[in-house]
Amino acid sequence: MRQLASIRVITDIKPIEGRDKIVLALVDGWSVIVKKDEYQIGDKTIFCEPDSILPEKPEFEFLRSKKFRIKTMKMAGVISQGICFPLSFLPEGDYQVGDDVTELMGITQYEATMDKEPEPSAETERLTAPKRKYPAFLMRRAWFRELVSPKPVKAGFPDFISKTDEVRIQNSPYFLDWDCEWVATEKVDGQSGSFTLKRIKGKHFWNRTRYDFSVCSRNYRQMEKNSTSYWQVAERYQLEKVLHQLIGEKEWVAIQGECVAPTVQGNKYHVTKADLYVFNLIYPDGRVGSMEAKEKVEACGLKFVPVVSEKVRVKGMSVAEVLEYATGKSQLADTLREGIVFRSMDGKQSFKAVSPEFLIRYNV
Repeated sequence: MRQLASIRVITDIKPIEGRDKIVLALVDGWSVIVKKDEYQIGDKTIFCEPDSILPEKPEFEFLRSKKFRIKTMKMAGVISQGICFPLSFLPEGDYQVGDDVTELMGITQYEATMDKEPEPSAETERLTAPKRKYPAFLMRRAWFRELVSPKPVKAGFPDFISKTDEVRIQNSPYFLDWDCEWVATEKVDGQSGSFTLKRIKGKHFWNRTRYDFSVCSRNYRQMEKNSTSYWQVAERYQLEKVLHQLIGEKEWVAIQGECVAPTVQGNKYHVTKADLYVFNLIYPDGRVGSMEAKEKVEACGLKFVPVVSEKVRVKGMSVAEVLEYATGKSQLADTLREGIVFRSMDGKQSFKAVSPEFLIRYNV
């Protein structure tokens, strides 16, 4: 589960012009409006990120009009993201900076920020081939049983790749000290999907190499073909064939991308059918650099997420400046882009900057 509430430190406090009862507190890379004199620089606090839903308790009654939801807001001319509470809101204990207190606070995630995806049914645990009857004298041979026995395929997310979830710059401001160039790509607002092909070699010479193709939402493998955007794009772009082109001599290959569709996230890009914008090409030795990945997947007829800049430096920028840079018009439609994903040239490191203006406009 996402770490929505954690123990943080107030790193700076700034006045808000024209206001004498509130100030802007900095918590790592987050800017949060708090009451004046409630905190001092260096104090510990419980910081709750945007997307948090607080429980219906008396101490949170002031949030009832907001349905107990914490979101990005603009007030007194400044952007405020998240909320701070004193440690007294927690049971007595020795809390250290970085401790995850989401469950202790009773916090859940705002559902609109989570992908809507069908959970796997019991049927997805089925064997890949129907059972068949064979002569008894053959079934007494171990080698024959191994040859004809169907191989189980689990419904869980493939264990050889990670789920898509870039860290926000507010939680990783140390990237702003790195003296390197980044590839900046548009963060597309859709549903994250993963598509993999794995080579499965037989144990004996008579076992032919098989290939296991998987279609996955953010959290689950979608075993049966269905009407979700994941399977729609898999069939539209013949992704199993594409992955066969990309796998080469590797053990496996994976592409990850954002699925957009008329029924997804309000259809901000005005599409008429499900589409896919790839942002990751991954092999056993790691993620391929964005520009190389773009070249490879486009050669196979796929679309890559829009590139905002092939080389950008963020060293010396503030978090606020990075968020301002992330705000702009989408390259896919006449709409505000969600933000930007920054990747190192070799593809190994990455972070995202979500536009506060986007969050405010779309109430997320």
